[in-house]
Amino acid sequence: MKGLELSRNYYFEVAEPSLKTRFPDLYPRIAAGLVGNGSECFGYDDEVSRDHDWGVDFYLWLSQEDEWRIQDLKAWKQQLFQQNPPEFSRHRSAYGATINVMTNGTFYKQLIGTPGRPENLQQWLRAPEENLALAINGDVFVDNLGEFTKMRNELLEYIPEDLRRKRIAAKCMLIAQTGQYNHRRMAGRGDFVAVRTALSKFNDHVIALVFLLNRVYRPYYKWAFRRMSELEIPGSEIAPLLVSLAVSPLNNEVIDSQSETIEKICRMLIDELHRQGLARSYESFMTAQGEEVQASIQNETLRNLPTQYEI
Repeated sequence: MKGLELSRNYYFEVAEPSLKTRFPDLYPRIAAGLVGNGSECFGYDDEVSRDHDWGVDFYLWLSQEDEWRIQDLKAWKQQLFQQNPPEFSRHRSAYGATINVMTNGTFYKQLIGTPGRPENLQQWLRAPEENLALAINGDVFVDNLGEFTKMRNELLEYIPEDLRRKRIAAKCMLIAQTGQYNHRRMAGRGDFVAVRTALSKFNDHVIALVFLLNRVYRPYYKWAFRRMSELEIPGSEIAPLLVSLAVSPLNNEVIDSQSETIEKICRMLIDELHRQGLARSYESFMTAQGEEVQASIQNETLRNLPTQYEI
């Protein structure tokens, strides 16, 4: 059984009845769930996950005006777990996240730096994308006021379009540089460490671009490929091609087939850029599409940055 399901069951079967009895006045204002750090919040936990920071737990979220009740709820939760220990208890490691009681705004501020959706470009640039992915994963078991879910839904609207286009433009340039250009050139020099580095960077840039095209936040690198493989446009088609690049040996005999795979991936990405109206060029070298996307940006500051510059 998955950790998220175990936590949901424990909350509804054990925690919620006690919560309603102990805090009848506060319960109608509480949200509860399991969101954020941990493979279980993405649904990716397995037996390997159980060696640390895995097991039953849940957050309680409050509005700002109820902040003064936090200590009472923390004491209640600690007593609940002592008196009703779950079959799979969660034991926090030295570096594990604390799943606790906090206000809605505090939860989001700890992850992305703002107590809700960022309001300007500077705030968006300071919010790590992997933390944005953490802020909207998992499951909200109950949200009696709807405040936590409102903030969550606002984040699900994704980043501002001009920022998305700037990042798409940069990824197009870097995909061209690492995959279409330097992969073969480094092989021609016999520098297979550089070839492997170029392939690794190419894979990472492709994965990032697929997330941008799907308007989905990219999670921590450990789960990025797996999550990308679930995305329809065109992650599920690109995934096996990236696997073939990752597992192929490095020698002069496979460089041609690797280059063909790289070009196939780029054609798929270009087709999607066309479908979304982001580019018109049919040039195979993806700098052409990168420059087109960059030119379409409305924000002057972003448009005037170097096309390959990542933000």
